[in-house]
Amino acid sequence: MRKSNTLPREYLRRATYKCRERSRCSIGFRYSTMSNTPVTEIITLTSNDAMKTTPKFQEAVELLRQSAFEGLQQMYWGDRVQQPGIRQWFINWDRRPQKSESTAAVAAQIKEKLEAVVDSPPTRRLVAFNPYPPTKCFAAPFTEVIISTVKPETDLNEFSKIVDASLEVCHDFKGCYGTAWGYVVGTEHAKEVVLLLGWESPEHHVAFMKTEPARITTAPYVEGVEDSTVFYVQSQDA
Repeated sequence: MRKSNTLPREYLRRATYKCRERSRCSIGFRYSTMSNTPVTEIITLTSNDAMKTTPKFQEAVELLRQSAFEGLQQMYWGDRVQQPGIRQWFINWDRRPQKSESTAAVAAQIKEKLEAVVDSPPTRRLVAFNPYPPTKCFAAPFTEVIISTVKPETDLNEFSKIVDASLEVCHDFKGCYGTAWGYVVGTEHAKEVVLLLGWESPEHHVAFMKTEPARITTAPYVEGVEDSTVFYVQSQDA
């Protein structure tokens, strides 16, 4: 696992933690079967002491890896740098994961393992990232994750152009490994969007945010969302 760096205070002042965690659910892999769109599942786990003192989480990861779930691809995980008590598990699927009789038993085992290491029900999101898979973002030493709630009155066609523009200016900036973004799918709640940015370090990110292109393209994004959660993860292959 990569070594943790100290985050610059300027970034910590910028980041907001207003995530409403709307998509809470029990751990049971109860997924929609309506679409074959590739997705990345983002599971947020609020850890208890057992997360660090027992192998339960690693056992859950291995159970999923060895399971008969169709479409399972690469997995990553890491604790939030700013909030080490929150673990993020990222799972790439080449289609929306489906519950079936053949996977019910292993799903129950995974549920049991995860329940032993969390203080509250996990939060799960399925995100249709572009590009998919978002490999470059997880290959970076730091993965910046932005989860935003889009304002109800925001025109999504125009907002999609705004997101594209805000990420495009990152690509040629020193220290940026790549970007990806997508809307959360399969939810009845308010529309959420997730952005991933791979950075060499938080300092590179802060330096980018001071540039004129960043200021110009970030303002319309902020105007189109109600709130955002921003955090770093030093991800590793699961």
